[in-house]
Amino acid sequence: MRIVSSRFHHDPDERLHEDPGTSVMLKKMTSKPTTSKTNRRAGSVHTSRTIMVDNLQAVLTYTTNGILNSEELKKAVVDDNLLGKKTERTRLRSWRYLNSTYRLDDPDLAVSGFLKLWEQFPEAQNQLALLRAFPGDPLLQLSAGWMGTLPIGQNVGWPELAEFLKKEGVKYSEKTMGSIARNLLSSWAQVGWLSGKVAKKRLQVTWHPAAITSLLFQEYRQGARGLGLYESKTAKALGLAPEQLDTLASEAGRLGMLNYHRLDDVLEITFPKLVEAP
Repeated sequence: MRIVSSRFHHDPDERLHEDPGTSVMLKKMTSKPTTSKTNRRAGSVHTSRTIMVDNLQAVLTYTTNGILNSEELKKAVVDDNLLGKKTERTRLRSWRYLNSTYRLDDPDLAVSGFLKLWEQFPEAQNQLALLRAFPGDPLLQLSAGWMGTLPIGQNVGWPELAEFLKKEGVKYSEKTMGSIARNLLSSWAQVGWLSGKVAKKRLQVTWHPAAITSLLFQEYRQGARGLGLYESKTAKALGLAPEQLDTLASEAGRLGMLNYHRLDDVLEITFPKLVEAP
């Protein structure tokens, strides 16, 4: 794979840094359906950065037919300065954050169908990024519960989110909590749940069938079949009801992303194109 440098000069994440010596206690996270002990130990990119969808889009430009070489991607970011960072230290940090958020060096990525859907449906990339990052980020998971309570069109401010996180047991310094809340709001804006750069407003989310295909395929790979595919913990956390998932799965079937057959409560969904994904 040949790496060609492509620099990004606007980088809002470069201003955001974690307070040294802070720690997080997510004491209520055991009640959250998508959070595990592993996730709590792994932490969240949002203590320092956002979900970085634009950086992920730049990095994944260097995939071909769903094939990714993580070592070459790391070289592009760190050595060739693909993302246009000012120092080697920030380039290395950027790679580490991207890799920890999206698991770019995980062999599972090649067989998850993510890359194939990413390449074929660029209009769904922000939602695909959310679904890839969501299971491993406990702060993103927590904030999804808060986002789901906001009426469409409501103005959204970071102090309210920071207060919600405190009530859920997140413990950081005041300064870091404010940074986390702002980072989370930026991430939700990047994936289409909020509008506005500074003053943000809750938007109606229109899910792309390719994103739902990816979501259901991950459940399928874990052994779910039939209506059990609609019991995804991630789907529940993101407010996707079984009826909505069924409508979107049917549309995905019509578009050829998956095979969909349903008769009353008998549902069969298969993923021949993704199962064959390299």
